Amino acid sequence: MAPKYTDLELAINTIVTQFHAASANEASALTVNEFQGMLSKELPSVTPKDQEGLNKILSEMDVAEGQEVTFENFWNLVNSYATSQFGLLQKDKSVKCNCLLL
Repeated sequence: MAPKYTDLELAINTIVTQFHAASANEASALTVNEFQGMLSKELPSVTPKDQEGLNKILSEMDVAEGQEVTFENFWNLVNSYATSQFGLLQKDKSVKCNCLLL
């Protein structure tokens, strides 16, 4: 019998799998074009409309000009958006959470 994975385990697996799938040669980092393609396909609501927007996202992920996007860089973006989502959902709750997001 195959193990049953939790929703959180599946979500983490999906994030890692989609990052690897975006690489044309299955490298450990994405070119900026591969990263932009992944954003367009997997995160269309946050895909920048122009080069300036893309540069801003890359800067926020600590990707220097000319560098590739590592999974750690990408995780900075995921962390940022997940933290924002957490804040939005938290406003709807009557109980305050004292969670510490690392």
